[in-house]
Amino acid sequence: MSHEEQLDSAIELLDTAVRERDHDAYADAGRRLISVARQASPEVLDAAVVKLLPVLAEIHTSRGAGLAQLVGSMVGTTGSSAPAVVPVLVDRACEVMEHALAFAASYRELFAVEPSRDDETVVERYLAAAEARGVERPDRYAAAWEVGENWVQPVLLLCQRTDVRRGLPERERLRALVEQVEELFPDVAPWLLGLLRVLDDETLIIVHRESGQVFRATMTGVADNFQLHTLLAANLLGPRRGLFSRRGLLPGEPPTQAMIAAADGSGDLAPPGGISGQFNLVDANGTWIWNEGRPDEIPLVHNHRVVVLDPPPYHRTWNTARAYPHLTATMNVEPVAEPEATHWRTAIKPPQEPEGASAGVPAGEAAVPPGWTDDLSVQLPPGRTAADVVDLVLALVDGGASAEAVEAALTSELGLDAEDAALARDRVFGGLVRAATNNPANEPTPTKDPIAHESYHRALANPTLIHKYYPDLGQP
Repeated sequence: MSHEEQLDSAIELLDTAVRERDHDAYADAGRRLISVARQASPEVLDAAVVKLLPVLAEIHTSRGAGLAQLVGSMVGTTGSSAPAVVPVLVDRACEVMEHALAFAASYRELFAVEPSRDDETVVERYLAAAEARGVERPDRYAAAWEVGENWVQPVLLLCQRTDVRRGLPERERLRALVEQVEELFPDVAPWLLGLLRVLDDETLIIVHRESGQVFRATMTGVADNFQLHTLLAANLLGPRRGLFSRRGLLPGEPPTQAMIAAADGSGDLAPPGGISGQFNLVDANGTWIWNEGRPDEIPLVHNHRVVVLDPPPYHRTWNTARAYPHLTATMNVEPVAEPEATHWRTAIKPPQEPEGASAGVPAGEAAVPPGWTDDLSVQLPPGRTAADVVDLVLALVDGGASAEAVEAALTSELGLDAEDAALARDRVFGGLVRAATNNPANEPTPTKDPIAHESYHRALANPTLIHKYYPDLGQP
């Protein structure tokens, strides 16, 4: 039998099992489906998922959660069946989120407390109380609470595709629900909301304050201002290098090809050595545009979002160029001619002191956005020091340990929790990168970033460390 015939057979068995409520037959058909799908061509998978849609549209929430994820993976980032599949996935995801919200509201009414993910008895207690109170179909609400994230996840995956976002059905309903379930579905809802905020085919006005040049940038697939920052530098700064080289529109060293690829989705999310900032982004009112923010937060002026490019007040680096692994971004930048350029130059205000800045902030340290913190310290157990962390991390990395293995060792040997272990590992290499800039203003503070402070001074004392871990940044 061909793969197509095997998939058809498995789908028929799946459909029959659902209608007859035969759980064992359903599980067997599902295993067959997964096994054949792994071997089938994209064309065969596209045809198969369309045949699965009637089952997906009607199946019980609890039973169908795995099927929804399978369908999403079968369509993936390239499948041509997305226009047929997405409406069904979006409708079911919305229905599940509505039921999860109903579960939480009903639970509060029954018990006068919020349901907790840490309490394994939540569903059992709810079903018993809801049935006693005569709640209609409480199993639907309970299932949405238990497996709802699995129904939202395939929508998250597919919304990384530009064609899906452009043609997304029920966008307003989907976004409203995602905003409401951020705390109920913390592993997927905030990430999907970020994709729903992406501005596709959006035009920005870019003003380079120092030269007075004005540009029009049309962008798609830019999820945050880290990504925006890198893509602006890639399109504006020169000279360009490569087969199709041209001079940059503005003077300056452009990002490396690895940095650009990380930002536009054609390369790894985190290029070796991280990413360096070339500008300070400011809006038309003179307010700083923080890299941690999103393009849709940039205020409109005369129906356009305006970004002013100022010199960077300090050296900025970050590790990851884009937030979503399958998100691809494009940007096209062209100069704006007079007299329109004059209009935009006169529309911008001088840069303001960022909120939270004060005379007490040491040189080279940035003020942080409201709600953020610049404290990167880690609470170490008694008797342990930042030097112990740096010693352990570098020794493990030298031995070929993965990031996960390093963090596990920080937990088992130094007693850090998982979150602090990840931060500690990051700060060891953050200090090395800062040392590579050879700029005293980039010295991490011993109070708010002690681990990076320790590795920074080790690198200054032994520059071969920089070359060892970041050969593109330092020289032995």
